[in-house]
Amino acid sequence: LPLYIVLYLLEDSGYISRIAFLMDGIMHKMGLHGKAFIPFLLGYGCNVPACIACRILETHRERIIAVFVVTLVPCAARTVIILSLVGKFLGIQWALILYLLNLVVILGLGRLAFKVLPGEPTALIMEMHDYRVPHLKTVLKQTWFRIIEFIKLAFPLIILGSVAIKSIQVLGLVEPISIMLSPITVGWLGLPMITGITLIFGILRKELTIILLSTLFGTSNFLEVPGFYPIGMIVFTVVAMFYFPCISTIAALVKEIGWKKTLFVAIFEILFAILLGGIVYRILEFMII
Repeated sequence: LPLYIVLYLLEDSGYISRIAFLMDGIMHKMGLHGKAFIPFLLGYGCNVPACIACRILETHRERIIAVFVVTLVPCAARTVIILSLVGKFLGIQWALILYLLNLVVILGLGRLAFKVLPGEPTALIMEMHDYRVPHLKTVLKQTWFRIIEFIKLAFPLIILGSVAIKSIQVLGLVEPISIMLSPITVGWLGLPMITGITLIFGILRKELTIILLSTLFGTSNFLEVPGFYPIGMIVFTVVAMFYFPCISTIAALVKEIGWKKTLFVAIFEILFAILLGGIVYRILEFMII
């Protein structure tokens, strides 16, 4: 909500056009223009409205690149994971390093998508409004409209995701799923086996990952968990940061780019997150040794 209000205040006062103009050079590196910075900024709040905001881009190619990029932006739920694991137990400097890594990866993958998808970026042509005092009534009306649109899209899926999580727990499927995923979690990522279940739940509701970890480990002091500190915390956070956001984002992507492209983006980001997590694990293990 605060991010929405700030965004519309900037737009109503004429600042948003100038910000987009300043970001045009950076966005062009990924085959986009400055207006793509708007959904990129929204992504730090929630990826769902960020995907919807990609409609402001002119071409279908740019919208595909933009929604791919914004799903990699760490939303508020992933920020909770970064700060409550890495920031709290390892120090804020490690959290900032992960944010820097995220920006580098976004720029690299955005550039790769720009090379893979045919076409050229369009020039930035925007009306530069005069600076003026924002109209609070207009800002609040626009904010309320966007919030209602978000609730209609995301709320039913959040409820369904919660039901799915509880069903898996009631049916006693937590341990079988963890064993099935152990070649990935233990063999490749070097994490405790029980963390495998969070890879499933992370797709349903990202913000419950930390709560679920605390429940599975039986403690909220992750320093007490064998084999999880400190490398495991960083590796788990890296995977969570690039892992596909949540089921609500999937619904938003299906609405914007279709289910086939959404499926490709989801599979790519899941595999990429696991691959990158394994690489980070081996680099950190080598550095410590």
